[in-house]
Amino acid sequence: MKKKKKQAAQKTEVQQRGYREVVAMGGVNKDWNLTSLTEDADIWQNAYALTARCRDLMRTNTTYQKYRDMLFANIFGENGITLQMAVKETEDRIVYAPDEKAALLAHEHRINRLRDFAAKQKGETAEKYRALKVADYLETNQTRSLSDLMRGTATVTVGQPDLYANQLIESAWQAWQRCQNADARGTRDYKTIRQLRLISAVRDGDFFIRLIRKKDVNAFGITLQLINAEWCDRFLNTTLENGNEVRMGIEYKYNDWGIGKVVGYYFIKRAPKDWQFNSPGSMGFGGISPVLHQRVPAEDIIHYRRDVDADGTRPAPWIASTIPKARQLDQYMLAEVIAAREAACKTGFLYSDVLPEGGMPSDMMPQPNQIPTQSFAPGETRGLPWGVKYQSNDPKHPNGNAEAFRMIMLRDQCAGMPGAAYSVIGGDYANINFSAGRLERLMYTEEWKLLQRNDIDVAERPIFEAWLEMSLITGAIPLPLAKYNKFNKPRFQGRRWDGVDPIKDATSAALRVANHISNLTIECADRGLDFDDVAIQRAEEKIVLNELGLTDVLTVESIPFASAGQTGTPVSDAESPVEADPNDKKPSKKSENRLNGVH
Repeated sequence: MKKKKKQAAQKTEVQQRGYREVVAMGGVNKDWNLTSLTEDADIWQNAYALTARCRDLMRTNTTYQKYRDMLFANIFGENGITLQMAVKETEDRIVYAPDEKAALLAHEHRINRLRDFAAKQKGETAEKYRALKVADYLETNQTRSLSDLMRGTATVTVGQPDLYANQLIESAWQAWQRCQNADARGTRDYKTIRQLRLISAVRDGDFFIRLIRKKDVNAFGITLQLINAEWCDRFLNTTLENGNEVRMGIEYKYNDWGIGKVVGYYFIKRAPKDWQFNSPGSMGFGGISPVLHQRVPAEDIIHYRRDVDADGTRPAPWIASTIPKARQLDQYMLAEVIAAREAACKTGFLYSDVLPEGGMPSDMMPQPNQIPTQSFAPGETRGLPWGVKYQSNDPKHPNGNAEAFRMIMLRDQCAGMPGAAYSVIGGDYANINFSAGRLERLMYTEEWKLLQRNDIDVAERPIFEAWLEMSLITGAIPLPLAKYNKFNKPRFQGRRWDGVDPIKDATSAALRVANHISNLTIECADRGLDFDDVAIQRAEEKIVLNELGLTDVLTVESIPFASAGQTGTPVSDAESPVEADPNDKKPSKKSENRLNGVH
């Protein structure tokens, strides 16, 4: 009886499961060590090795080089992050500047040209568009000249777009992006700087951009200095006399509630020929030194990163989790190549286990270093001496499962690389069908959008705001600095991607607009375009086509439905009604059953 109760108790204990089984130190978890280190402590102890490993992978591993190029192509693309200004008038004001009057008049003539053409096509009279108001006697004129505006008092009203400011800022932003303006070294344009800040953070965990504001650096008064992660002293940790705390080279203001905002960064000072050293500087174990460290105020530094821990000061490399498998896979493929070369050489061994008088003396010991080697020319045949045998060495490589194993490892590796598409990096298109490829594309485009948004919020917008302020101060943009808040209205747009099935994508976009669940502005923005620009350019294209005597009729002007006047779901090719051919033979009963799934 007692034995049965004991067995029942043991059975009940086995059936009970909880977190204790998950965190058990023995059994299958025997080799899974635990750590009580915080994120900062873990990175502080291993930052050098993490950075060294990731940099080695980026330099020598072709998978990571493909990943780098993939990020460049999809996060930024050919045109990078585009700027569309959305400055509007905040009050009714008088326009004094002749350049602004000329710009507004040019826009007015451009819009009126389009309106006149559209009205002429309908046999109507177009209502004139006015970009600015002038004296009453000038308002009656059908076409206003610049001299008329110069003599009159021109005003713009609150709420309308500030066309002149938008044009000035956009053109100046493009001019500043040249290498002689954007880069402190003068060798890299701003598109390259975008790529460098992203891939450096992926490789090292974070990256630093210093805003150098001086009127003599260029016409805009601002340029960028790029600083790799190791120059912000990770090993510098101390408490200052004012109570501020320095963690891994970053100074935080200390408040009653604890650590507050960043107020400064401590960088190791550069020295001549310091690029020849393995690692920079003092490592900061001795505290802050005015000889070795330079403190830069926080307002002059952009700390480019992607936070993954609430208490984290400096994140680990974004690809840190892939280091072990990347190394093992790389060495496995190298071993496969070496083994395949050995197999292709068809090597072998010569040996003898007999003597002319028979048997082998017991006191004879083999001498491996005295065995002769022979080489053969292609097609050559040789005879062997009496008693000598040949044993071939065939490693049987490359292994037939090597490719499948490589794909499995790459798939798992890509899961730890933000924005990495396995099918692209692994070149594995044969094992995915159209539907799977479409689902994969939808998922990765959302990851790319997240990386774009992080880049815009962390770097693009702060750089633009600092540039705009200095450009107004230096006069590179002839607008009043007092209205900085009015002019600081940028809209940044990352690149967008064509769908896997462009026809279906275009049809679905048209349906969304037709059913009033979207609009043309949203659909254009989703493709990285501005609706106002698209509409005006399209209208001007129609004028040019008409002047050249060419038709402006589109290939498809409306969504094809099942019949004229019918609304609803468009008819696909498979559902399109087909007129029966009277010469076609009626299918047999057996064929009809097969088509209907009857066997």
